Amino acid sequence: MLESATIARQIDGFLSNGRLRRIWFASHTDEYPRNAFLVKFARMVVVLEGTYLTAIGHRGQYHEVEARQGDVIYIPSQTWDLPDWNTRGKVLTLLFGHYQIGMSLTISDHQAKASSVVKYSAPDPMQQEGLYLEKALCESALAARDNGTAACIAEGLLRYCRGKIEDHRYSHTGRSNDKWRAISMYLQKNFSAKITRESVALEYGISPNHLSRLFREEGGMGFNEYLTLVRIDRTKMLLSQYQMNMSEIAARTGFKDSSYMGRVFRKHTGMTLGEYRAKYAA
Repeated sequence: MLESATIARQIDGFLSNGRLRRIWFASHTDEYPRNAFLVKFARMVVVLEGTYLTAIGHRGQYHEVEARQGDVIYIPSQTWDLPDWNTRGKVLTLLFGHYQIGMSLTISDHQAKASSVVKYSAPDPMQQEGLYLEKALCESALAARDNGTAACIAEGLLRYCRGKIEDHRYSHTGRSNDKWRAISMYLQKNFSAKITRESVALEYGISPNHLSRLFREEGGMGFNEYLTLVRIDRTKMLLSQYQMNMSEIAARTGFKDSSYMGRVFRKHTGMTLGEYRAKYAA
């Protein structure tokens, strides 16, 4: 586990020197440059040392960023960045996947490409604490708020990821966690279908009560809460990036109708569907 120890030491050294300094948010653009990195999962880039040059989409425009030690760039899902490694610096990139957290330590030294890369993946999905932190940072990105609160959230997320390295070093993924991960993957792929706790339990050959216990113990939340969050996240994406009517969005996200979708959405976000679209539509 040399890679995990290396990344853990870098994070510890960085956090011991003080708090995060500034945060930039990438946002959606209709087009993106050739060779840009565009992935379906959110990423966070932390500048550990030196300078990091990159370009991001920002309020629909191409925007160049010169980030320095202590700075953070948050790149939501389906948005892009375009690093320029022709500088001297060290950055940590965190990729928040559905089933694992990818960590990449990159060192550059005035070359056209990175001179050194150390990679590690924490093999467990983010649980409740991490999910809420990442969700809060994503909301800050949608609102384009660069403030002290966002930096504190980013630091909390970095500390959470550091903890995941420690968790994995002293534990082994058990059969219950494997089962929960498999079911989580199933929900991420099939959220638009009419699935219930009972139907999923039958699919995996376990009782509904066992399924509920798996989600409480391994995921830190109930089965229905997890499924609802998956559906709401997809609803947000469709509202902000596509001009679909509400009935079509409800059909694509697994809600029984647009009225019910609206009630659930408002309960979890504090906004109506129309208010969210008006505020965050690209």
